Amino acid sequence: MEHGPENIVLMENVSSVEHFLVNGGKSRRVLDDINLVINRAEKWGIKGTSVFEIKLLLEIIANIRPYDKGKCVLIERGMMRHKRVILKHVFYIGSSDMLYNNMNVLEYLMFATAKSKVNKVLLQEEIFEYLIEIGLGHLSLTPNHMLNREEKAVITLIAAAYSDSLIIVFNLPEYEWDEVLIKAVAEIAKFIRKQEKTLILSTQNSLMIEKACSHTAIIKDGRLIYSGSVENLRMTYDKIEVIIRDRTAKSMLEKLNGILPGYNLVAKEDRLFIRSEGSEFNEPGEIHKKIIESGFIPDSIEINPKTVENAYEELILKNDL
Repeated sequence: MEHGPENIVLMENVSSVEHFLVNGGKSRRVLDDINLVINRAEKWGIKGTSVFEIKLLLEIIANIRPYDKGKCVLIERGMMRHKRVILKHVFYIGSSDMLYNNMNVLEYLMFATAKSKVNKVLLQEEIFEYLIEIGLGHLSLTPNHMLNREEKAVITLIAAAYSDSLIIVFNLPEYEWDEVLIKAVAEIAKFIRKQEKTLILSTQNSLMIEKACSHTAIIKDGRLIYSGSVENLRMTYDKIEVIIRDRTAKSMLEKLNGILPGYNLVAKEDRLFIRSEGSEFNEPGEIHKKIIESGFIPDSIEINPKTVENAYEELILKNDL
């Protein structure tokens, strides 16, 4: 069944009821003039300088918290500004205490998918294999009460992926994610997308956005400073072209500054970051050639794989001005 790029979430000039007190007794809205469009089958990661701001944004999207001004529409239905009900096509995860403690992981997921038309034996096999496939096989028979909060959250996300809900809101920006769980969330996000559903998550973890999301929105001081694809964020704002690792990195800085005009060199411990200042396309191969010609053979030279973290830091810096 082919779907057009339907708007799943449409926010126009949305401002929050909540205010922050800022210097000199003045106040500002926690969220101000937010414009955001999220389409079907996209995977959004919302990141920002304040956990409170990004959490609040997802609460407004999920219709859990009222907003003051503007318009927020979910799946082409207007939401009452002050009515706080979770709509049935939204699966909202705002804590990790949705699991029943008297079950293990597999039992809970069987319970959560009880309405499925699939034969129970086959379903149990499918879920068990799915846990193994996403790297969580070791948790399948663990009692829920023995999981940490992050593991519980990811198991809840699997239940959401198997549910009928069209929008899944995963709102736990204060949680800390390790590589195993980031990989699992990335796999679940793929599964959600394959079913033409939409995932919206909030996180402070750049790697989570890089691995699990197709799109991202970034909030600073209550305003949206970026909204678009993760790929575009990385390519536009990560200005680091080449990373040199060498014990003498700091002492090479002066010498290389001379032969690489138009670049900005930053030394941190045994690493030297070569950043392009202009926005024109830069050829890391040229940089490499010039360094070797200068007679400096470093321990390693690597082309920087453009990262969300570097892009995010650059964007925040740009908006500090």
